[in-house]
Amino acid sequence: MDPWSGLSRFLECRKSYPAIWMIVGVLLCASLYAQESCDVEAKVLISAEQTQAAVAALNASKEVAGHVYFYDTDKLDLLSHGVIIRLRQGGDNDLTLKLRPTTGQRFADPAAGRENYKCEVDLTGAGDINSYSIKSEFSAQRVPPAGSEIVKLLSVAQTKLLEQSQVTIDWARVKRSSDVRYTAWQIKSQPGFKKLTFELWEWSGGRVLELSAKTGAGDGPATYAALEQLIKDRGLSLSSVQGPKTGIVLKRLAEAAAH
Repeated sequence: MDPWSGLSRFLECRKSYPAIWMIVGVLLCASLYAQESCDVEAKVLISAEQTQAAVAALNASKEVAGHVYFYDTDKLDLLSHGVIIRLRQGGDNDLTLKLRPTTGQRFADPAAGRENYKCEVDLTGAGDINSYSIKSEFSAQRVPPAGSEIVKLLSVAQTKLLEQSQVTIDWARVKRSSDVRYTAWQIKSQPGFKKLTFELWEWSGGRVLELSAKTGAGDGPATYAALEQLIKDRGLSLSSVQGPKTGIVLKRLAEAAAH
C-alpha cells in the first residue's frame, strides 16, 4: 500500500476523534493500516492425475498424511457467507475458523496477538479474496459429527471473530462433511520462493492437488506467475479448474451427497 495513502487515512481518522479519545483513535487507525498489509498466499492447482510425477519433479519429501473434516449445512450456507470451519487430524491436529468475506468486510484480530490469528489474501486463478483465520489445537480422538458440538469447541477468540462476520448460523443444521484425506510434502527451497507448500486432498470420487507460496503484500501477481512458470518448467499441467480448494471440495461433496 502507498505509505502516503496510509498517512492520509491516519489523519482522516484522527480528525474523527476528539482529544479525549485520541488513544482510541490511534489504535483503531493502526488496526485499519495493519489490515491492509496482509501477506499473500498464491495458490495453483495442478492436474491431480500427475500427483506422483509432481512429487518427483518438485523433489518433494517428508510426506505427512491425515484427515480433514468440514462443518456446514447440506446447502453450504456457511460457505455461501464466507465462513469455513475445518478440523484436521493426523499430521496436524487443529480446529480452524476462517472467514473469506464475500462483501469486502475487514476484520480485526479479536485476540490482540494472543492466539494463532492470520490475515492473508488468497490469490488463485479465480481471483483474490481476503482471508481471516484463527487456529486452535484439537487433541480429542473423537471427531464431533454435529455443528451443535463443534461450536462449543471454538475458542473465545474464534467465537469473537465469527461474531464480527454477523452471519447467523443455525447450528442444528450444521453437520460434519465426509472424510477428506490429505497428504502434504515438504519442498526444498526453490529460487524465487521463500516457502512452497504442496498438498493433495482426496475423497470418495475426487481429489485436488495444490502448490502454494506465501509472499508479501504487493508481490502476489508476480508470485502466482512464478508458480505457473515453475509448473510449466517441470513438465506438469495445470488443473482445468482453479480456485480455493476448500470451496471446490465442499461443493463436490455436497453434489455427491445430493445424488
